[in-house]
Amino acid sequence: MSRPSARHLPAHVAFLVVLLGVSGAVGCWEQWSETWFPQMKWQKAVQAYERVEWNGQPDPFMPPEGAVAIDAELPRREQYDPANDRLTNPQPANFKSVGRGQEVYEIYCVTCHGKGGMGDGPVSMAGDKKGPFAGVFPLVTAAGRTDGYLYNLIRGGGQRMPGYQRITPEDRWHLVNYVRYLTKGGQP
Repeated sequence: MSRPSARHLPAHVAFLVVLLGVSGAVGCWEQWSETWFPQMKWQKAVQAYERVEWNGQPDPFMPPEGAVAIDAELPRREQYDPANDRLTNPQPANFKSVGRGQEVYEIYCVTCHGKGGMGDGPVSMAGDKKGPFAGVFPLVTAAGRTDGYLYNLIRGGGQRMPGYQRITPEDRWHLVNYVRYLTKGGQP
């Protein structure tokens, strides 16, 4: 087989240019025709790191509407919402639950509420007004509240108390059992 002669070279180059031009035109057919396959071109797309509006506020990385997280928790309610009273404690108030509640209490709560729940922790004793009613209520005020109210208060906080989202839902219920234990004078 012989090499193509130099006189055929321009014809080969012209053929390649025409071939590339035709294949490029066919590949870009959708670009100049809005009637051919428009569904991909005009669909709603969210770009990476784009902030989108949700309930009138920009929120990044929102899941699609109707999506349910596998570890979803009930939405946070306002402190005095009557629906809080309908929440029931799924953890039985046994020694195991009270023991776990005590562990959580000593990590998160003792600094304000004190070891015995009297509101005499180091934080409540640090300001100008010292003592339980200066800023931290004793836990005996929880005796008249429902378990659901206490759970929601731990989760979302109150007037002076911060919310503790970092405490797992299960541990919040154990903490409610321990608060009940303290309000009964240490009796299960």
